Amino acid sequence: MGPKTLNTKRSGFRPELIILLLLVVAVPLIGWQIYRKITFKFEELMTALTSHPCAYVHRDKTEFDLSKLSKTRSTCSSSDASSCLDYHLRRQDSDFYFNVCNNAMRKPSQCNDLFGRQNVQNAIGYQVGDGVCYYMGQLRTGRWSLLDQRHPEVGLRLLYTGGSRCGRNRERSTEFHFECNRKAAKGGPVAIFGDCEFVVTWETELACPIRQITLLHFLLLLIVVVILYLAVGFCINVRYRGAIPDYDAIPNIQQIRWLGAVILAVSAKVLEIIGDYLPWARRAVGWLSDKVGLGYDLIAERMGGRGAGEQRKSAGQRRTTGILDREGYDQL
Repeated sequence: MGPKTLNTKRSGFRPELIILLLLVVAVPLIGWQIYRKITFKFEELMTALTSHPCAYVHRDKTEFDLSKLSKTRSTCSSSDASSCLDYHLRRQDSDFYFNVCNNAMRKPSQCNDLFGRQNVQNAIGYQVGDGVCYYMGQLRTGRWSLLDQRHPEVGLRLLYTGGSRCGRNRERSTEFHFECNRKAAKGGPVAIFGDCEFVVTWETELACPIRQITLLHFLLLLIVVVILYLAVGFCINVRYRGAIPDYDAIPNIQQIRWLGAVILAVSAKVLEIIGDYLPWARRAVGWLSDKVGLGYDLIAERMGGRGAGEQRKSAGQRRTTGILDREGYDQL
C-alpha cells in the first residue's frame, strides 16, 4: 500500500491558538497581581513620609498592610466623626487615647491643663485620669513582629517604647496585638492590660497576611517579551519578506504549533482517562476529546512509527506509541 495522504482539512482547536490564548490570558492575570504589588508599595511609601510604615513584610515574603487603621488629618471626614477622633479605651479610673502608625491626633485636655498645650509632647497615645497624664510611647520606636513566628496567619505585634517614666528604671510602652479575624472587618481595640507595659488587643481582618508571588514579575516580563517578539516578527515577515499575513507569518510558527500540539495531545489523553473512570460522562468527554484530538492527530501522523494511521480512534480505544518527533512536525 502507498503512503497515506495527509488530510489538511480538520476540525478542532489549532495548536498555535492554544499558545496564543495562554499568552493573552496570562498577561492580564499577572499584570493585575503586579499592579496590586506596586500600589501596595506606593501606599507604604506615602505613609512612611508622615509616620512609620504601617505595613510589614516577613522574611518568607508574607505581607501585611494595616494602613487603614491609621488616623490622619487627611482621613478625617465630616460625615464620619469617629474618623477625626483617636481610639479610646477606658479601664477603671484611666482613659487611654491612642493612634496606630501615627501620633495621636489630639492632645487630651488633662495633659494641656497639667503641662500647658505647647509643652505636651507628641506621642502615639496618652493615659489620663485622676489628675495625671502619661505618654504611652514614641512613634519613632515602632517595631513590627509576628504574634507567632511559625504561623504568620495568627497576626501581628506592634511595639512602641519611650513613654513616660514608670518607677525608677522603667518607661511606659504599648504593644498592640493585632489578631487575624477575617470576619471582623477593620475591627477596633477590645481591651488594654498592664500598668507600665500596656498590651492592647485588637481583632481585624487587616492582620491577615497578603500573599505576593515575586515570580509573577519574571513571568509577566517574559510573556511581554514573547508577545513583542511575535508581533514585530510578524510585521517584518509581512512587510519586508513578502509573507502572506496569516499564521505562517508568525516567527517560529512550527515550534509554536508543535508545543501547542503537545498540549492538545496531553489534554486528549487526560480526557481519555476521565472517560474511562466516568462512564456517565463518556459521551461529553468523547465529544470534547474529538475537538482536542487535532493536536493528537498532528503528532501521531508525524511520528512515523507503527500504527500511526490507527492512532485516531474513539476516546476509549486511543493508545499512543513512539516518541514525539519535533523535526517530523516541521512540515505542518
